[in-house]
Amino acid sequence: MLQILPMLLLETQLSMVSALFTVEVPQQLYIVEYGSNVTMECRFPVNGSLNLGLLTVVWEQKRQGQSKSKEVYTLRNGKAFSLSQHHDYIGRATLLHSELKLGRALLQITSVKITDAGSYLCLIDYQGVDYKYITLEVKASYKRINTQVMRKQGEDKFGFMCQSEGFPLADVFWQNAKNFNLSGSANTTYTLTTDGLYNVTSILTFKPSMSENYSCVFWNKELNEETSAHISTLGSYHLGLAQDREYFYTHHVL
Repeated sequence: MLQILPMLLLETQLSMVSALFTVEVPQQLYIVEYGSNVTMECRFPVNGSLNLGLLTVVWEQKRQGQSKSKEVYTLRNGKAFSLSQHHDYIGRATLLHSELKLGRALLQITSVKITDAGSYLCLIDYQGVDYKYITLEVKASYKRINTQVMRKQGEDKFGFMCQSEGFPLADVFWQNAKNFNLSGSANTTYTLTTDGLYNVTSILTFKPSMSENYSCVFWNKELNEETSAHISTLGSYHLGLAQDREYFYTHHVL
């Protein structure tokens, strides 16, 4: 009985030390732009000078709907452990070692992808074990809208095409100079790129008019962002004349 008592006291002391060891996160949500860099932080008590050989830091990512986590970065007993790092993060994710002595485990991810979004686990093992979760959201604005005017040979109808890439999926609206909604005459489709972006293409079919201007509007509801492009039918009219002249020259002159 006398021998068991010291063991119970030791276990109680270790439990108290572990309970005092707490990982904290100064920011629980990070929202970043696609292609940019992000640095996420969790903090832990150093209690004086850091003994790097006793420190283990694990960062893992889990996306909604996925059962398995991805290992983003692991520092084991003060040394980087890259054998189990997920291939998505090789060369892009690193731990800022210079900040560890201050009790800051900073994970830096460069060239952020859509697939980087999710919940990140930060686990610290240093004279106690604790962990916290951080959420990363990635947005990709529909900044650049590519436009094109198309005409089917032999018909008096034109097609205006607007195309852009972004995330999340945007709605596309069409309107004329009088702000009449013409979206019902448009055909909008989308595909997913290898980077997880939505490639959205919308085509509005119309008859040419010398005095009409059109706009395509990409509305990203989740980000509350709107991007638009303007196209003039004047250019379409001249394009039609040029195509008619080319058709006449090819079929009648030659």
